[in-house]
Amino acid sequence: MSPFQFLKEVREELQRVTWPSKEEVVEATIAVIVFCAVIAAYFWVIDTVLTAALEVILAK
Repeated sequence: MSPFQFLKEVREELQRVTWPSKEEVVEATIAVIVFCAVIAAYFWVIDTVLTAALEVILAK
């Protein structure tokens, strides 16, 4: 396959792609940011609890 044939097929394939709207991209981005914040808060709470528990155990 020649490079020109490949690029032609790539262009044809990209024309068949259903691209998301701006609103869909914004909604998905916000969802990802919120999800990451929730997971980060979860790990922070777990880390804080385990650190406190370890300090109590090692203090004895």
